[in-house]
Amino acid sequence: MTKKKTLLIIPFVIVMSFILSLITPALCYADDSTYEPRLTAPSSSSAYYNRELNRYFQVGSGMPNCVAYAYGRIYEMNGEAPLITHGSAGDWYFINKSNGYYEYGSEPKLGAVACWSRHVAVVEAIDENGITLSESHWRGRYFNTVTYKTLSSHYGQTFYGYIYTYNGGVTKELEEKLLNATNQNSDKIITERARTVDVQNQFALATRSIEENSEEQIEPPVLTLADKLSTNR
Repeated sequence: MTKKKTLLIIPFVIVMSFILSLITPALCYADDSTYEPRLTAPSSSSAYYNRELNRYFQVGSGMPNCVAYAYGRIYEMNGEAPLITHGSAGDWYFINKSNGYYEYGSEPKLGAVACWSRHVAVVEAIDENGITLSESHWRGRYFNTVTYKTLSSHYGQTFYGYIYTYNGGVTKELEEKLLNATNQNSDKIITERARTVDVQNQFALATRSIEENSEEQIEPPVLTLADKLSTNR
């Protein structure tokens, strides 16, 4: 009897494990309704991906190129320039890690950059089908999307992890540095403005003093009788 119960429980556990493996990725960011996935190729006129704003494009390494695309996609998602501004695909994960630009880890999240030894891509969707990525390929496809159940292998490359670049993924340490830098710049601006106003006030006072002095009436000299007689001669 015990043996039969055990045989019945094993299939149940296997089925439940399979179901949980399907729904867990969907729960990672299921509450993030603000994310707008990119599932079609960006326009060549988009400033995020062309010479206007894309650092990789500006140095001759624009799309098709995975890092040029990832740079543009981060810019597009956040509305501000990415903190990672150089390096090849295999360098991105470690550049970010050593500089503390963004949080990183092994859990897929919307807008995260997935990093391999020779490739990067952006997570656009997480659902029961798996993890959908948008990507570009150096001297290959300009743009495409692909869905995986797991990202441990991609074209036979080593998977490093995810960089959480979307929606406030900046580390607290860097956020404090940026805030301090902003405050210091603000203090400098305020000081310079105060100095400028002080100089302007001093100049205005000096100008007013000169004008007042020039407007003063000069009393004519008093002539004596001898002076008058001398003048009439």
